[in-house]
Amino acid sequence: MNPSSALRTGGRMLWERSASVIPVYLLVSGLYGVARVPLLLAALLALWLAASSGRLQPFVDALRDAASDSAPPASGDGPGSVDLGAVDPDQLGPDLGDAVANLLTPDIVGVVLLGVFLSMLLSIAVSAVGGAAAISTVFGLLKDEDGVLAAVEGAGTYWRSFLGVRMLFFAALAIVLVPIGAAVVWAVGSVVGTSTGGVAASTSASAAAGPSAESSVLALAVVGIGSIVAFVAVLVVFLLFAFAEQAVVVDDVGAVAAVRRSVRFPFRRPTAFLGYVVVAFGALVVTGSVAGVASVAGATRVTGLVSAIVVPPVLDGFKTSLYAERPLPPTLEAAPPGDRLRSAFVGGLRAVGRFVGDHPLANVASLAIVLAGGAIGWRATASLGVSLPVGSDVGNVFGAFPGGTFVNLAVNNWLVASDVAFSGLAAGIPAVVTLGFNGLIVGAVGGVFDPIAFLALVAPHGVVEIPALVVGGGLGLWLGGVGLGAARGRLVADEVASAIRRTYRVLLGLVPLFVLAAFIEAFLTPAIASLVLTG
Repeated sequence: MNPSSALRTGGRMLWERSASVIPVYLLVSGLYGVARVPLLLAALLALWLAASSGRLQPFVDALRDAASDSAPPASGDGPGSVDLGAVDPDQLGPDLGDAVANLLTPDIVGVVLLGVFLSMLLSIAVSAVGGAAAISTVFGLLKDEDGVLAAVEGAGTYWRSFLGVRMLFFAALAIVLVPIGAAVVWAVGSVVGTSTGGVAASTSASAAAGPSAESSVLALAVVGIGSIVAFVAVLVVFLLFAFAEQAVVVDDVGAVAAVRRSVRFPFRRPTAFLGYVVVAFGALVVTGSVAGVASVAGATRVTGLVSAIVVPPVLDGFKTSLYAERPLPPTLEAAPPGDRLRSAFVGGLRAVGRFVGDHPLANVASLAIVLAGGAIGWRATASLGVSLPVGSDVGNVFGAFPGGTFVNLAVNNWLVASDVAFSGLAAGIPAVVTLGFNGLIVGAVGGVFDPIAFLALVAPHGVVEIPALVVGGGLGLWLGGVGLGAARGRLVADEVASAIRRTYRVLLGLVPLFVLAAFIEAFLTPAIASLVLTG
């Protein structure tokens, strides 16, 4: 198969089989929520250690004192409240720095580092599971099989081999980078040492203080050359491992054999490999262009959406089709785009209603977790005696035409709901942690704002947005039960695949709700809040 045919296959796969492709790639993205759990728990534990040991209070006191010295009390607030928005950072005294240093104790730093380390380990494991699911989906569709079912079965079958491929990849990077780094350090040390020795023998005391300008330039040249060599070496490793994952699934081999076949691929099929290099570079250009346009339009979250469910499936479909030399089987003529969109979102809204009616306990539990986190966050900050100002120009907070903000809010909230939902497949734990943490943040913010101001800024769009997010959390908790059932052998792969499809349909139904909430927040909430706060 030539590269152009394989690229058409990747594009057709996303367009014609989107109901099988997008749920899996949303699942792959959501699974990274598992890796965030240790980091979030470590942050909460560190905060609890600081508070229980009395180390947090000096920081709060120092912040309050610094604010009191440089800003008047916020009007309308109670005694002891200060307006942190008017604090001049240049006037913050050394007491605040000492209070921050007092927080960085060995136990707190150790907890945070442990959380980072565990998150990194889980990220590697999760990437192996997600990669196995994604490539299995693509190859399953090439064989005219159910893509979601292929993802579930492939994740269980191939994740160890994918993990092995990643370990071999990291080992290869270490093999090429460590010698290059050591050589650069040795070369720079030799240049500087030789220069310093020669200068020290001279009679110029000022010149003896350090290396000469010539040696500095030479050292920079060595570093520059070393960086170029390292970049080329890393690029070669990436290219030689490019088809290892495809080999695992297509050829049904282990990690070592898959890497060997990937390394031989450029020599066996140089034209196909060159086509892959061109397409991969083009994918980087397209992603960068989308990011640039989105940044100019102020809608940067669009890049995250494209990077999650558009570029990866097309590129994976292209690579797998190219390696397996299989086109996508022909499908029935697709309905017009407008009909497909109406069917997806209208049907999704019905799916939301059915899910809420069928699983009330999951949705009530989701709401309870958010409320519990909010209550804890509010209680933790309400007694601090600080007051954050709302600002005098609330009505124009997003500008005259906040179109970019509207898009960012809609896309971000939907991606958050999707992550909470699909990460819940891991026994529901990531969904519980994420829901509780987000509630904690909202409650903590509410604790340092005037209640009326806070409600004015949250309630208009919150009446739509919060229930939609709660339903996303309910999906995560329900999928947690599905994951536990599968782990115990009570549910077969087809039942897990059916649950993933249902989750995707409900998430499609949440899209109109998040679009409505984003419209209210971007265009109406600031004006409503301005009327409430200014009378």
